[in-house]
Amino acid sequence: MHNIFSKNSRGFTLIEMTVSLGLFTIIIFVATSAFLSVVNTDRKSRAVRVATDNLNIALEDMSRRIKTGSTYYCGSVDTLGVGDCSSGGDTLFFTGQDTLRTNYTLVNNAIWRTIGSDPSVQVTSPEVNITGLRFIVSGSALFSSGNTEQPKVVVAIDGSLGVGTASSTLKIETLITQRAYDN
Repeated sequence: MHNIFSKNSRGFTLIEMTVSLGLFTIIIFVATSAFLSVVNTDRKSRAVRVATDNLNIALEDMSRRIKTGSTYYCGSVDTLGVGDCSSGGDTLFFTGQDTLRTNYTLVNNAIWRTIGSDPSVQVTSPEVNITGLRFIVSGSALFSSGNTEQPKVVVAIDGSLGVGTASSTLKIETLITQRAYDN
Protein backbone atom coordinates (compact mmCIF):
# COMPACT_ATOMS: atom_id res chain seq x y z
CA MET A 1 0.00 0.00 0.00
CA HIS A 2 1.21 3.46 -0.87
CA ASN A 3 1.56 5.95 2.06
CA ILE A 4 0.34 9.46 1.19
CA PHE A 5 2.15 11.00 4.17
CA SER A 6 5.61 9.97 3.07
CA LYS A 7 8.66 12.07 3.77
CA ASN A 8 9.08 12.85 0.09
CA SER A 9 5.74 14.68 -0.25
CA ARG A 10 5.95 18.36 -1.11
CA GLY A 11 4.19 21.19 0.81
CA PHE A 12 4.44 23.47 3.81
CA THR A 13 4.36 22.41 7.41
CA LEU A 14 2.09 24.03 9.97
CA ILE A 15 5.08 25.82 11.54
CA GLU A 16 6.18 27.27 8.19
CA MET A 17 2.65 28.52 7.51
CA THR A 18 2.41 30.11 10.97
CA VAL A 19 5.78 31.88 10.58
CA SER A 20 4.94 33.18 7.09
CA LEU A 21 1.50 34.38 8.24
CA GLY A 22 3.12 36.17 11.20
CA LEU A 23 5.67 37.90 8.93
CA PHE A 24 2.93 38.89 6.49
CA THR A 25 0.88 40.38 9.36
CA ILE A 26 3.86 42.41 10.61
CA ILE A 27 4.61 43.76 7.12
CA ILE A 28 0.95 44.74 6.58
CA PHE A 29 0.87 46.43 10.01
CA VAL A 30 4.00 48.50 9.24
CA ALA A 31 2.68 49.47 5.79
CA THR A 32 -0.72 50.48 7.21
CA SER A 33 0.93 52.54 9.95
CA ALA A 34 3.04 54.37 7.38
CA PHE A 35 -0.01 55.02 5.20
CA LEU A 36 -2.03 56.38 8.14
CA SER A 37 0.90 58.62 9.10
CA VAL A 38 1.00 60.07 5.57
CA VAL A 39 -2.77 60.65 5.63
CA ASN A 40 -2.55 62.39 9.02
CA THR A 41 0.30 64.63 7.83
CA ASP A 42 -1.72 65.51 4.73
CA ARG A 43 -4.73 66.49 6.90
CA LYS A 44 -2.53 68.72 9.04
CA SER A 45 -0.97 70.45 6.06
CA ARG A 46 -4.41 71.00 4.49
CA ALA A 47 -5.70 72.56 7.72
CA VAL A 48 -2.76 74.96 7.83
CA ARG A 49 -3.14 75.76 4.11
CA VAL A 50 -6.87 76.51 4.49
CA ALA A 51 -6.14 78.77 7.47
CA THR A 52 -3.34 80.50 5.54
CA ASP A 53 -5.64 81.09 2.56
CA ASN A 54 -8.28 82.55 4.87
CA LEU A 55 -5.78 84.88 6.51
CA ASN A 56 -4.47 85.98 3.10
CA ILE A 57 -7.98 86.86 1.95
CA ALA A 58 -8.67 88.78 5.18
CA LEU A 59 -5.40 90.73 4.89
CA GLU A 60 -5.97 91.52 1.21
CA ASP A 61 -9.45 92.86 1.99
CA MET A 62 -8.14 94.86 4.93
CA SER A 63 -5.26 96.23 2.85
CA ARG A 64 -7.57 97.26 -0.02
CA ARG A 65 -9.98 99.06 2.30
CA ILE A 66 -7.19 100.86 4.17
CA LYS A 67 -5.43 101.89 0.91
CA THR A 68 -8.58 103.52 -0.44
CA GLY A 69 -9.53 105.06 2.91
CA SER A 70 -8.57 108.31 4.64
CA THR A 71 -8.57 110.02 8.07
CA TYR A 72 -6.87 107.19 9.93
CA TYR A 73 -6.92 106.97 13.70
CA CYS A 74 -5.97 104.15 16.05
CA GLY A 75 -7.14 103.93 19.61
CA SER A 76 -9.86 102.34 21.67
CA VAL A 77 -12.53 104.99 20.95
CA ASP A 78 -13.15 106.69 17.59
CA THR A 79 -12.69 110.46 17.75
CA LEU A 80 -13.99 110.82 14.16
CA GLY A 81 -10.76 112.64 13.40
CA VAL A 82 -7.24 111.84 12.37
CA GLY A 83 -4.26 111.05 14.47
CA ASP A 84 -0.92 109.30 14.37
CA CYS A 85 -0.18 106.63 16.91
CA SER A 86 3.48 105.75 16.87
CA SER A 87 3.14 103.43 19.87
CA GLY A 88 0.35 101.50 18.15
CA GLY A 89 -3.21 100.63 19.00
CA ASP A 90 -5.29 97.49 18.75
CA THR A 91 -8.13 99.17 16.85
CA LEU A 92 -7.92 101.15 13.60
CA PHE A 93 -10.61 103.63 12.58
CA PHE A 94 -10.73 105.26 9.14
CA THR A 95 -13.14 106.68 6.60
CA GLY A 96 -13.63 104.19 3.81
CA GLN A 97 -13.93 104.84 0.09
CA ASP A 98 -17.73 104.72 0.55
CA THR A 99 -17.41 107.59 3.13
CA LEU A 100 -18.53 105.30 5.95
CA ARG A 101 -16.42 105.09 9.10
CA THR A 102 -14.77 101.66 9.22
CA ASN A 103 -12.82 99.95 11.97
CA TYR A 104 -10.78 96.80 12.47
CA THR A 105 -10.23 95.38 15.93
CA LEU A 106 -9.20 92.23 17.77
CA VAL A 107 -12.04 90.44 19.60
CA ASN A 108 -11.80 86.90 21.04
CA ASN A 109 -8.66 86.03 19.04
CA ALA A 110 -10.20 87.07 15.71
CA ILE A 111 -10.11 90.21 13.56
CA TRP A 112 -13.50 91.93 13.31
CA ARG A 113 -14.60 94.70 10.91
CA THR A 114 -17.39 97.22 11.36
CA ILE A 115 -18.54 99.50 8.53
CA GLY A 116 -20.78 102.40 9.48
CA SER A 117 -23.69 101.27 11.63
CA ASP A 118 -23.68 97.71 10.23
CA PRO A 119 -23.07 94.87 12.67
CA SER A 120 -19.49 93.71 13.16
CA VAL A 121 -18.26 90.92 10.89
CA GLN A 122 -15.54 88.43 11.75
CA VAL A 123 -13.01 88.52 8.91
CA THR A 124 -10.80 85.62 10.04
CA SER A 125 -11.93 82.02 10.30
CA PRO A 126 -11.89 79.97 13.52
CA GLU A 127 -8.76 78.16 12.27
CA VAL A 128 -6.87 81.47 12.53
CA ASN A 129 -6.05 82.33 16.15
CA ILE A 130 -4.89 85.96 16.44
CA THR A 131 -3.17 86.67 19.76
CA GLY A 132 -1.87 90.15 18.95
CA LEU A 133 -2.98 92.90 16.56
CA ARG A 134 -1.30 96.33 16.42
CA PHE A 135 -1.89 99.26 14.10
CA ILE A 136 0.73 102.01 13.85
CA VAL A 137 -0.37 105.12 11.94
CA SER A 138 1.92 107.87 10.66
CA GLY A 139 1.36 110.82 8.35
CA SER A 140 -2.38 110.91 9.00
CA ALA A 141 -2.51 114.68 9.56
CA LEU A 142 -3.72 116.59 6.51
CA PHE A 143 -1.18 118.12 4.11
CA SER A 144 -2.73 121.57 4.72
CA SER A 145 -1.67 121.36 8.38
CA GLY A 146 2.01 121.18 7.41
CA ASN A 147 2.28 117.41 7.17
CA THR A 148 4.30 116.31 4.12
CA GLU A 149 4.25 112.58 4.81
CA GLN A 150 1.92 110.27 2.90
CA PRO A 151 -0.39 108.44 5.38
CA LYS A 152 0.85 104.94 6.26
CA VAL A 153 -0.55 102.17 8.42
CA VAL A 154 1.63 99.35 9.75
CA VAL A 155 -0.32 96.22 10.65
CA ALA A 156 1.43 93.72 12.96
CA ILE A 157 -0.23 90.36 13.67
CA ASP A 158 0.83 87.54 16.02
CA GLY A 159 -1.00 84.24 16.24
CA SER A 160 -1.26 80.72 14.92
CA LEU A 161 -2.82 78.92 11.98
CA GLY A 162 -4.68 75.62 12.11
CA VAL A 163 -6.17 73.66 14.98
CA GLY A 164 -4.64 71.40 17.63
CA THR A 165 -1.48 69.65 16.57
CA ALA A 166 -1.90 70.98 13.03
CA SER A 167 -1.11 74.57 14.01
CA SER A 168 1.88 76.73 13.21
CA THR A 169 2.76 80.11 14.65
CA LEU A 170 2.84 83.29 12.62
CA LYS A 171 4.15 86.81 12.86
CA ILE A 172 3.13 89.15 10.07
CA GLU A 173 3.92 92.82 9.61
CA THR A 174 2.83 94.78 6.58
CA LEU A 175 2.95 98.44 5.57
CA ILE A 176 -0.09 99.92 3.82
CA THR A 177 0.12 103.35 2.18
CA GLN A 178 -2.90 105.43 1.31
CA ARG A 179 -3.51 105.19 -2.45
CA ALA A 180 -4.86 108.71 -2.98
CA TYR A 181 -2.53 111.64 -2.41
CA ASP A 182 -3.02 113.37 0.90
CA ASN A 183 -4.88 116.68 0.48
